[in-house]
Amino acid sequence: MTEIRKKQRRGEKTQEKILRTSLKLFSEKGFDKVTVDEIVKKSGTSKGSFYQHFSAKSDIFLVRFTEVDDYYLEVFHSFPKDIDPLEKLFIFIQKLMRFLEEEMGKDLMKVIYSAALNSKEHTYFLNSNRSLFQIIFALLTEAKEKDSIGTNQSVDEMATLITQSLMGIIYHWGINESEQSLEALSIPLTKTIIEGLKMKN
Repeated sequence: MTEIRKKQRRGEKTQEKILRTSLKLFSEKGFDKVTVDEIVKKSGTSKGSFYQHFSAKSDIFLVRFTEVDDYYLEVFHSFPKDIDPLEKLFIFIQKLMRFLEEEMGKDLMKVIYSAALNSKEHTYFLNSNRSLFQIIFALLTEAKEKDSIGTNQSVDEMATLITQSLMGIIYHWGINESEQSLEALSIPLTKTIIEGLKMKN
């Protein structure tokens, strides 16, 4: 292994250490109550290392969501071509919800939603270039081209309806003390929306 590659590996390990420590602290204390000083102390790193990898505290969420979007792309590309696009959409949403609960967790999702509401720095929820939104748009476009959709709404309007619904489901799951999983909670509404898209109006 070359010296350059060794340095890259050390940098990657440091970034991962900062990331994991930050997310744990955010879940325990809330985003606003955690300082960069506390993150570097708990992670055993330095302020210089922190700002080498993250331009601001909010960038930590951005890095995590980039990882999440990479998973969404894996799911999207794993679909056989002969599956109905609306069936793909249903499966995709279920996998999305399962991933958020298992890999992010309820406490962290609460923190992320709270931070997004209280800070203008968190623009990833509305970033139309995110893989999540691009995948939903692509599946709806495919469904429209194959005449699987009966509604005369535009793809943009349908995509907005679905993303609003997903955010609402996640928010409801976050404030609900029920032990029902996020995936199970999302199924009735997802089915209703998809059946509604099929109906001619």
